[in-house]
Amino acid sequence: MTAFSAERRRLLKAALGIAPAAVLLAAGGCAPEAAPPPAEALRIPLAQLPEGERVRLLMGDRPIEVVRTGSAVRARSLWCTHMGCEVTWNGDRSRYLCPCHDGEFDSEGVPVGGPPKRPLRRLESIVEGEAVLVRMPVVPS
Repeated sequence: MTAFSAERRRLLKAALGIAPAAVLLAAGGCAPEAAPPPAEALRIPLAQLPEGERVRLLMGDRPIEVVRTGSAVRARSLWCTHMGCEVTWNGDRSRYLCPCHDGEFDSEGVPVGGPPKRPLRRLESIVEGEAVLVRMPVVPS
């Protein structure tokens, strides 16, 4: 083998190692969840939160879910804690499902299947009169 072919082989190996990483970074929907952005807040009239229903909203560009049960309101991020894909609620299975890597979370956001190890992130939610204030940053689950 010549010095030229050895150098060429080394460059090809390096390029092939970089290509998968570039593909993963370009696939923003499946990138690991970054640290929470600076504090944001979302004020939602309680009238827009029907009792016991899961309401999907956006807080900036982040999908969240808000559920009202009596006088309590619970909010959580809908980004999978494995790779950051958006999970969806499947009422028939009583599970949040992640379409990217088959992650599953129970109704409280606790992982029950697939690769996720951490629960869905809970958000701070405070009832203020006839509205609820949902705020980032994330409070510990």
